[in-house]
Amino acid sequence: MIIIGMGRVGQGISRRAGRLGIQHTTIDREGTWSAIDPSESGPILVAVNAGDIVDVAGKVPLERRPDLVLVQNGMIDPALESIGLARNTRGLLYFAVPSRGVEPQPGGVSLFTGPHAAEVTSWFQSIDLQAREVDRLGFVNEMMSKLIWNCVFGLLCDVYDCSVGALCASHMDEVSGLITELTTISNMAGGSTLHAEDVCRSLCEYSLSIPRYQGTMKQWPWRNGWFAAAAAKTGEPCPLHATFLVGRVPEDS
Repeated sequence: MIIIGMGRVGQGISRRAGRLGIQHTTIDREGTWSAIDPSESGPILVAVNAGDIVDVAGKVPLERRPDLVLVQNGMIDPALESIGLARNTRGLLYFAVPSRGVEPQPGGVSLFTGPHAAEVTSWFQSIDLQAREVDRLGFVNEMMSKLIWNCVFGLLCDVYDCSVGALCASHMDEVSGLITELTTISNMAGGSTLHAEDVCRSLCEYSLSIPRYQGTMKQWPWRNGWFAAAAAKTGEPCPLHATFLVGRVPEDS
């Protein structure tokens, strides 16, 4: 496995693989790009911020770009389509890496879909991190559910300056209403087939498993910004989302 990116996630995975004696190659931001042999094949895990994907892809030999495995949170589909990576292997990582150099702390089963999904799943299992392969629709539904959680709880934690557990305890009308709005947009523009009631129940159960966590709205282009743009494009009203965003939209958006 080649791992591009030595931030918290990349370093954490590399440290765990190294401890277990699992072969891998790392490429940091400075770029030892010669490690990517154009004549070879196999998955290349891209563990960088969503905003760096385009730059990273441009440094990878054209022959190896289909091998890139994208694991970033948020709606990155438009960016991937713009650089010809729409059919690449995708992943959702369900583990925590609190700081650089710390090994991943398991928090669920990571999901992968696409050409290298089986190989990546096997590799993650070899470093004792749960993973499984899913079909494209299963991945899209899970990806959008995770995105909705980030957008709803991040925004409302900012609005009410409280934890996710407090939101579930004291602001369920707002939580439920916002989840319903974003689920509708997700199904219309994100390719999912989600049911709002199921999403609300699942996301609140997850939030109550980490009740003291306080989210925040961030990564505007890949999260709440995508929903705002999709709502405008489809003409679907999202009054709660629009109201809660007042005064919180980045000036350069």
